[in-house]
Amino acid sequence: MNKNIWILIMGFFLFQACLDDEGNYSYSDLLPIEIDSSKMSNSYRITQLDYLVVDPEVKQGVDDSNLSYEWRIFQESNVPNSETGKVVNDVVGQGRKLNYKVTTPPGEYTLSFTVTDKQNGVSEVISRKLYVESFASVGLMVMHGDADSTDVSILVNDRIVSDATMDGVKHNIFSITNGRRAVGAPGMVAYVNNTHNVYVYTKGNAGGFRTRGSDLEILDSYADMFTESLESNKINFQGYNSWSYNDLLVNDGRLYFASQASTTFVKFGIPIFGLEYYAEPFIGTQERGYYFGVFYDRLQRRFLYIDGQKLLKTFKEAGASAAFDMNAVGKDMVYAEHGFEKKWYCVMCDPDNVTDHSVYVCDFSKFDDGNRGVGKYSASGCTDMKDAKAFAVGNRSELLYYATATEVKQCNFKDGGTSTLRYTLPNELIQAGYEITMMYLFKVSGNENEGKLLYVGVYNSTTGEGKLLECPIVETSGEVLKDKVETYDGFKKITHMAYKSK
Repeated sequence: MNKNIWILIMGFFLFQACLDDEGNYSYSDLLPIEIDSSKMSNSYRITQLDYLVVDPEVKQGVDDSNLSYEWRIFQESNVPNSETGKVVNDVVGQGRKLNYKVTTPPGEYTLSFTVTDKQNGVSEVISRKLYVESFASVGLMVMHGDADSTDVSILVNDRIVSDATMDGVKHNIFSITNGRRAVGAPGMVAYVNNTHNVYVYTKGNAGGFRTRGSDLEILDSYADMFTESLESNKINFQGYNSWSYNDLLVNDGRLYFASQASTTFVKFGIPIFGLEYYAEPFIGTQERGYYFGVFYDRLQRRFLYIDGQKLLKTFKEAGASAAFDMNAVGKDMVYAEHGFEKKWYCVMCDPDNVTDHSVYVCDFSKFDDGNRGVGKYSASGCTDMKDAKAFAVGNRSELLYYATATEVKQCNFKDGGTSTLRYTLPNELIQAGYEITMMYLFKVSGNENEGKLLYVGVYNSTTGEGKLLECPIVETSGEVLKDKVETYDGFKKITHMAYKSK
């Protein structure tokens, strides 16, 4: 009995001690962290290089100095990004308020906000969907510049991008991203579907760059785009074209080939060999792969093609139905572009008479049978073609435009070689000193305006200002709908345009 009483007495004192012990810890430390998301959106959609600003409130029963914060952007999948080759999982902020200049590649992500009590490790997490869109958006890339430098802008409207929410130009994307313009006068700009790269080619001994398609960030210099890096005295970009995933480039009269069959960039190899030649900058292609490329040899004034072994070949002697001998043209090539029925339309000039022009038409939809020269037409009645500043070829009918300093004319090469005046620059542009520098006919397959938009670049050499005119046309007749012409400002001298699909 005495033993039991003693146990009860000891238990009472222990209980009392527990009640009296205030310790060195606070039960408020275990209070939950509450993130007030009422000021947050259910999801976020942001364009690269814009600032993502999120300002939530955090409720907690202790001093804010005890809290740490982490903002993170990450992918739900483990598939590497096609442009970077990396899986995105990045901390982008460590304060309560997020103010992040978005450099994350385009895509769908999760944005998470984690608040942690540093004293006890208690955390609270809230997340939202985040959609990052390309700074260099879908649209028409416009290459423009001066004698020493080049930039790339992008035109977006609902005529070229069906779901576009803007009608205007995103100016100077290349220089905004890279902090400088590309060295050299503008040459060509091109988008590559598989690698999602944009080639920014310039004139001179720099050559341009390979850039990331989402924002035009420089990935490689021109010299480093070749398996054997080019020395500056060997750099002379002249022309580029592609078909399917095959790249073809003319540098200093030599033709280079690269297969971009995956998302990983493949460098251009050694020059195509097998014959002596000097390639003009225009490259013919055929999507079925009958030819890996066709070009015009300036030395022998003939057409040559690249076979499946990447060797140069001459065409067979002219067959019974050939309009001309591909091996003995004897003309100088002025311009060439694919058009109606994917035929190659070539503007040629008599080397002894610069006023004597012809249009030669090639069909590469079959293997060489001696009959790939399918048309030869005089353009002697197309007035002022010797003074042409630019050309454009239609794909909905056999349209051929050429432009003088202030006029756009249509060459009726299948109708006696006469010309029709289709458009004259407005008087205010002519009087201000603007002249035509470029033409581009919109030919994006599947677009409702395919073959129906003619773009004309104009330039004032005194002020250094350029403008872009969007001219709707009747794709069958070639008529320009003058009352529907739109004008876009903010360029330098425009030299080239190309469609960017992603």
